[in-house]
Amino acid sequence: MRSAFVPVLAPIVALIAALARWATQGSGNLYTAIDKRFYVPDRDLGWRVSDSHPIWLGLEVCAVIAVIAIGLAIGGLVIRKLEARGRRMRALRVASWIVALVPLAVPIAAFSTGGAPANARDVLPAAQMVALETGIDAALDLPAGTYSVVAHSGSALTAKLTAGGEAFDARFATIAGTIALDPHSLSAPVRGTISTPTSSIDTGIGERSKHARDSYLRAAEFPQITFTVDELVAARQDTASVVAFRARGTVGLIGKTHAVEITGTISKPDAAARTRLGLEGDVMIVVAQFSLRIAETALAPDAGDFDGDRIPIFVSLILRHTGALES
Repeated sequence: MRSAFVPVLAPIVALIAALARWATQGSGNLYTAIDKRFYVPDRDLGWRVSDSHPIWLGLEVCAVIAVIAIGLAIGGLVIRKLEARGRRMRALRVASWIVALVPLAVPIAAFSTGGAPANARDVLPAAQMVALETGIDAALDLPAGTYSVVAHSGSALTAKLTAGGEAFDARFATIAGTIALDPHSLSAPVRGTISTPTSSIDTGIGERSKHARDSYLRAAEFPQITFTVDELVAARQDTASVVAFRARGTVGLIGKTHAVEITGTISKPDAAARTRLGLEGDVMIVVAQFSLRIAETALAPDAGDFDGDRIPIFVSLILRHTGALES
């Protein structure tokens, strides 16, 4: 009769393969991502989320496979002792094989989804800081009026977080709002309000996203994160279609309002770029960044959970002209 310990070989093979997959991933991630998010270079947006979402194994699933192997080894001892007493353990042997073969599906599924795309990054690369003195001397060849956020893969808000020694992004891809301005006269008042549902947070790991949504952001109590642009304080003409800017604004987060300084660029995509992006009409792309000091936010009681004292936030918006300026 075949040894009762033979089924243990299957999860051992699965564990070796899973650890090999984890090592070749190169990201040192602790948790498994079923749909791993990568950022890849984009000629129009700078960076965009890749269309490729492979399974990215974490150490926790390797630990589960190891526990299964240990459990089967213990089960083998039990089967051997019972069979030594003359009892038939066919059903238990079959059950052992079923349990043993399941872990093999983990590395097989992961390897079948492929690896990271070329030039991909795990987290959104930091944008180059825009250094501007006060003064507005810039314009874009776009009509004055209201520009509304387009539901597009290029419209998102991303908070860069480091906790437990692991860096990851908290991404909000459901953005709504408008900005009213005259691109020909950026010294004129600029008004803008953008919001995103707190519940839309995506950290790349389902349980981590749920914990962030319920425990940190308290989405049931504070369903929206809001951003307003209050004043454009500086603008510089970098190219005919790109303007660097510095602005003052406010952020509404978990029941508190925070003044922030925003820096970034406003660009007008040409016809070829609009075609690549699948856009029509008068369009502008805003890429901006600011940061929040954790101790000044409602997250202050949980500051020890973060590895830094600030949360850098990056905003990418595709906006389309939807109406005239209101007098």
